[in-house]
Amino acid sequence: MRPLALIAIFMSCVPTWCCGPGTSNIDNLIVFGDSYTDEGRLTYFLTHDYNPPPAGLYIPESNLTSSGGPSWPLLASKKLGAKTYNYAVRGAVCTNIFPGILPTVDDYEVPAFLADVAYVNPTTGTNTLYTNRTPSNTVYSLWIGANDLGVNAFLTDSQPAGETLDAFIDCIWPTFDNIYNAGGRKFVLFNEAPLNYAPLYRSLADGGAGNVPRWPDKESYNTTEYEQKMLEYVTLVNTIFDYGSPFQLLVKKRWPNASFSIFNVNQLISDIYNSPSKYLDEPANATGYYAECPDTLQLGTAGCVVSSNPLSSFLWYDELHMSPKVHDYIATEFVNVVNKKSKYGTYYS
Repeated sequence: MRPLALIAIFMSCVPTWCCGPGTSNIDNLIVFGDSYTDEGRLTYFLTHDYNPPPAGLYIPESNLTSSGGPSWPLLASKKLGAKTYNYAVRGAVCTNIFPGILPTVDDYEVPAFLADVAYVNPTTGTNTLYTNRTPSNTVYSLWIGANDLGVNAFLTDSQPAGETLDAFIDCIWPTFDNIYNAGGRKFVLFNEAPLNYAPLYRSLADGGAGNVPRWPDKESYNTTEYEQKMLEYVTLVNTIFDYGSPFQLLVKKRWPNASFSIFNVNQLISDIYNSPSKYLDEPANATGYYAECPDTLQLGTAGCVVSSNPLSSFLWYDELHMSPKVHDYIATEFVNVVNKKSKYGTYYS
């Protein structure tokens, strides 16, 4: 390839960080992911013998979440004046290579969305779930990876023989293919949170949690080694997102006429971790966690041991999940990303 052609491709992929026209009149927020996003879909599974919701059933917003309160989709939808359609499931991974893990993005969440889009109410003969979904008034977001990269998955080498992180990455882009083919044009991809800061994955030497239900034999491992391994995985995946997103959109032209934003939630949470008193109530605590719970699928604090300090003073609700206070910051910056006004956003179109 000639040098001028290379320069042209490079220039077409230069992102914007805090400029460009904002997005207004967002009526629908459609989200996919895991416990960082789930607001009630897991509850439906648990209360219906692990059967999924039928097509056409709206799962209402809920404060009974893994954060101990309202999570970012509910908060963001209120800031946007939009309605949330939440397909995230606590415990989910992107693709089903890990046995025993809850429904995946590619096997369940996106097909559930497509089934809802195709649903026809037998009484009205119309789709009564999505009544006002257009390419311009709907944003689609994906935040996945906390379970894919974690314990009982890649971190502890629990993947099937021959599987690599490519299996995770190769699930991301087809997810947006399916959404695009269903009419989606405004995409937001969250990068990976700094899981190495989470008490679950932080080393014992750095004050991380010891043996907990999510990792009952953690103390038998070299926790410093695994903290660094998590950092390496998160950094690698986020670098692939940074280079892969403009390549898929602008070079391969995979989603014509679509816009694609990367939300650097990793940096946002890192900023809170490194300067907790700027973001959290007193006594600001970015290393400990509010609730110690006996069940990995715990919703609410029944049976949990909770801190005497306010939940709003903690970055971490439990050893893996951020508190509602942090979710509010995430929601605020998500709205700014949607409007192309966040320093944590990178924008391609």
